[in-house]
Amino acid sequence: FKQKTAYEIASCLVGSEMCIRDRDMGLGMGRAMAAMALFEKAKKAYLALDEVGPEGSPERVAAKEALHVSTAQECLELAKKNGGIYNKAAQFVASLQGGAGDAGIPKAYIEALAVLTDKAPFRPFEDMDACFAEEFGVSAKEAFAEIDETPIAAASLAQVHRAVTKDGRTVAVKLQYPWLKHHLSSDFAVFSMFGQQIKPGGFDLSWLVRDFQVSLTAELDFTGEADNAERCALELSGRPDAHVPEVVREFTSKRVLTTAFVDDMTRCNDVAALRRAGFDPRRVGAALASVFSEMVFVHGHVHGDPHAGNVYVRERPNLNANRRPSPAAREKEPQIVLLDHGLYHDLSDATRTEFCALVNACVRRDASGARKRSARFAGKELCRFFPLILSPWFVFGSPDLRAADLKAAARGALPPGVKLADIGAFLVSLHDEGGTNMLGVLHSLGYTKGILNELRFPESLRLRAFARYAALGARPSLLGASAEEKARWRTNPGSETHRGLLVLLAAARVEILAWFVFVLAPLAPILFSLPGTSVWTASVAVSGPVYFLAAMSFVFARATEHPELAM
Repeated sequence: FKQKTAYEIASCLVGSEMCIRDRDMGLGMGRAMAAMALFEKAKKAYLALDEVGPEGSPERVAAKEALHVSTAQECLELAKKNGGIYNKAAQFVASLQGGAGDAGIPKAYIEALAVLTDKAPFRPFEDMDACFAEEFGVSAKEAFAEIDETPIAAASLAQVHRAVTKDGRTVAVKLQYPWLKHHLSSDFAVFSMFGQQIKPGGFDLSWLVRDFQVSLTAELDFTGEADNAERCALELSGRPDAHVPEVVREFTSKRVLTTAFVDDMTRCNDVAALRRAGFDPRRVGAALASVFSEMVFVHGHVHGDPHAGNVYVRERPNLNANRRPSPAAREKEPQIVLLDHGLYHDLSDATRTEFCALVNACVRRDASGARKRSARFAGKELCRFFPLILSPWFVFGSPDLRAADLKAAARGALPPGVKLADIGAFLVSLHDEGGTNMLGVLHSLGYTKGILNELRFPESLRLRAFARYAALGARPSLLGASAEEKARWRTNPGSETHRGLLVLLAAARVEILAWFVFVLAPLAPILFSLPGTSVWTASVAVSGPVYFLAAMSFVFARATEHPELAM
């Protein structure tokens, strides 16, 4: 962990404010100054570690860990006090594990700020009821047969109360904080000013502030969230392992969203809680990876905020309605419950199919095809980074693969020659003034990968989901199809056999890719030292054992694993 990372965490919270009018600029400036003071304090404290001892010394390691803990707690208190966009930024930091783990964001920050994903400080019911009354003309106590004044969850933009309608339905009522628009206006104004002056790594990220403001403003309209939820429910309607709570339209407006209440849910990233509840974490990971792969590669309509406070697990209802379960059966069938549909990223059919083609090329270890497809997104100079962002195992897409790159891939790490500045330039290259859809999709995949990391979900299984839905999403029959037509893709007559073959071939290719990575990694230093040896000649040299091992492990998985894992 570099000292710079901690500064950026604090500065992420620094800017997390804005959007009211000029008259309210002082509000945002006051909150921003408190955040800036914390940023400067953290910066000095991390620089002072040089006086404790050299990098890696026991004294410095202990001092740095203590500083992580204390600064993370101060960031938490700042976010709680300022609320709004500061909470949103804290949620972002808490979910930033991606594939880096503690090497990217210290565990102390993740653990401290994770509470804000669904347990942010809540407001008195009287304040929130005023919002409901403004939208519907009556108090929530009059509109519902009953409503709990203590919220069941509170996050950055709203808090949720359990209620019962007068016709007996149990619902969740999401109420937007009444002061939010004032705070966001002033906060975004200040953040925009800082964004024009602070350029980490020399990159102008002022566009990121603008995009964040556009996205967050869209999230403030709960009717848009209701539309997204209903579309997502339609697209995933054929999946028994996914559920989107039904929207209750008569109690939904721009600042109030009411949905069916879902009980007995477990956070999808809490391994101990999942096991206590009777779930196999690996099955939960398989469902999560599969659901989001379908969103990306088949529908091109991707949940934009899938942190652990928005993704839960429950037992599939009515699973054994027609048969009695075995007394020995303890494991529950998991169903992913998706909440908070305020932000979605849409991919055009052209972009979606190009993305499918890129993943298919990476799974096949087709370096030429991977470079060609990557250049479509990031240009010729930076295209080599795109496959690596998706998975370190896609290292075969590199034109100058080295032994060290393969060893890093086997560890699930980026190649040693890849610098933070390179990744920063790549991410900036993905920005499109007409919309940052691909950048947003990568962000969503990073969120879900962070959850999968917490579940210790194998990379091979994550890539099985990628390969499966990239193969299905590339089919010409989906080009130009409407959301309703795509939702029926599983039930189209005459295509089941074709789909089955595509899925089988995709799973087999991932198994082969995995064995090439693991077999070549330890042998690469020897093979690459031989005259005239390239990655391709090295691959040929080990191809016999690799294909044999892949075939054996593939057959074993099909025979022993649950179908949702084996495929």
